Amino acid sequence: MAMDPETKKFKRRENKKRKIAAYLAVSELNDSEKSAAKKQKFKSEDKVEDENENNIDEDVVKSSELVTKYVGNGFARITDKPLLEGEAYEELKKRLRERKKALSCNPIFRMKSVGEDASISLTKRVPLFMSDIQHLVTFCMVGDKAPYWPHRWSTLSKWNRLSNLVVLVLDGVGLDDYNTHSETLNWFPEHVPNLVEVVSPYSYHTTVAEELALLPLTVNHKKKLIDKFGSLESALEKDEAFKAFRSIFPVKEVDKTKTKTTSPDNLKLKLLLSATQMVTENYPLPLSGSLADRYKHYKMTKQSYTEVSPSSPIYSVDCEMCLTAEGNELTRICVVDASLAVVYHTMVKPRNPIRNYLTQFSGITEEMLEGITTRLEDVQKALQDLLPDDAILVGQSLNSDLSALQMMHPYVIDTSVCFNITGDRRRKTKLSVLAHLFLNRTIQSQGKLGHNPIEDAQAAMNLIVLKLERGLEFGDVILGGQVPRMDETGVYTIPKSNMNKYENLMTSLTKTVGEQQKTVALLCDKVSGEKYDDFVNFKAELKLLKSDLTINEAVEAATNSAVEHNLTICHIDLSEFEGEEKAKKVKKFANKLYDFTSVNGMFLTLLGGTTEQNAVAGIVIKKPLQEKL
Repeated sequence: MAMDPETKKFKRRENKKRKIAAYLAVSELNDSEKSAAKKQKFKSEDKVEDENENNIDEDVVKSSELVTKYVGNGFARITDKPLLEGEAYEELKKRLRERKKALSCNPIFRMKSVGEDASISLTKRVPLFMSDIQHLVTFCMVGDKAPYWPHRWSTLSKWNRLSNLVVLVLDGVGLDDYNTHSETLNWFPEHVPNLVEVVSPYSYHTTVAEELALLPLTVNHKKKLIDKFGSLESALEKDEAFKAFRSIFPVKEVDKTKTKTTSPDNLKLKLLLSATQMVTENYPLPLSGSLADRYKHYKMTKQSYTEVSPSSPIYSVDCEMCLTAEGNELTRICVVDASLAVVYHTMVKPRNPIRNYLTQFSGITEEMLEGITTRLEDVQKALQDLLPDDAILVGQSLNSDLSALQMMHPYVIDTSVCFNITGDRRRKTKLSVLAHLFLNRTIQSQGKLGHNPIEDAQAAMNLIVLKLERGLEFGDVILGGQVPRMDETGVYTIPKSNMNKYENLMTSLTKTVGEQQKTVALLCDKVSGEKYDDFVNFKAELKLLKSDLTINEAVEAATNSAVEHNLTICHIDLSEFEGEEKAKKVKKFANKLYDFTSVNGMFLTLLGGTTEQNAVAGIVIKKPLQEKL
């Protein structure tokens, strides 16, 4: 028999009351159980239940009084207790709203797939870069005002709700030390669930101190970095770029005193993709972990490389592919030099049967490949012989060309990255559009006949040569450059750059911290303190600096600083200790500073690594009711 509307409305209301009451009671039980487990480590379920009952407020209906069970077409109560009505019901709803509001205000840290791929719990990992950790620290302090966000590998919501940030840097300890003494260091996975491998700065001949020193930037330092790199975003990336290459590519160091650094061609170096950008843009790299399997058949363009310099030659590469049983495979390649001369051009016959020539894109037909005996390995050998060991490769989305070649190269300029007319780094503009706007040239106009790699390679080279002539911001609206406009004659011209937009693109971190009434403290032992001596501006803007302490004094000072400052960096060197003793020191100091991290504060510990060992970073936000076991 159908129920009348009033009866339906009444039942819906009663069901809603029961659900709200049950949800709140279960939530409180869960919170109580967590607290009791951490305080008493109960072994008996009966003891846990007793303790929970004592912790629940007396005026709240017990969960057993709220649980319902489904019977027939309705709900039947397990107990005979009366339903919540009137003031009791409204009070329950109020408490539920307050609970939801409190939970929604808590900061939440979560790793993305890139971060998960670096987890030390995996056998095969793809390590993060120290710049990734730096981006997280910066974002914790100023949020969306940071010049570079950590969103490549992690997310942090409600960053402005962080109560404090405590960073513990332990030099002289690395991933191998951690794995060797995992039993002693079992404190970490219990308290710091997000543990990731990071490329150690010492493997590319710098220090953790240098990587962290760019955090507080003065206004003058901001202008200096923008003048040098084009933007704060580039400044944070480019120094890391060249040094990090030495940790993943076999790059030989050169005598920098013999390298001319005053040439305007220095812009070449600013246009190079950083190691982090290459990972983001899906360039093949000789990293470890899952990427090692993906690129295990790939070859280097050289057996070893020399460091790139302003005088390094540039070559533009363009490839065409056809579809085979194994996917897209190389069928044509062209390489041109800076003068647009073709230095290498050949058709290539895939070993796998071709399923689709993709003529409308590649321009390749079955007839064109008749009699061709050149194979992929022949092209790889030719490029290894052709390219100098400091060559810079240019191309439009060159990652696709290198994947077709099954080769890896450290020095790359990508026209799809350094030319941006959308204002969004994720949205790429086609080479034909860039050539039309900036070169007043029409390419890829043959329709079904496809593309010509000679034409495309020359267009990409022309774009880079033009950018080297006009400056870093040219053709990049993100850096303040403007999009070409058509004049009365129908020709596209580029207006003069609006440098005001460019100068206001980023702001000083120190200025932002000051505006938000935030403070930064640095506590070091003597060995670690010396590593900051070259960073005068960094030290001058610190609210608290103690760099001549003993190891124990530095940690003790950090415990006091953690509750007084927004960001506390404790940097100590454990190189003098060995084996089990070193592991015990790591656990002791991490445990101590973790205890002084506030509720809803972030604790970040960093085993700095060595020239032979990668680093380990651990990140955790200390949650309410989360206490030390």
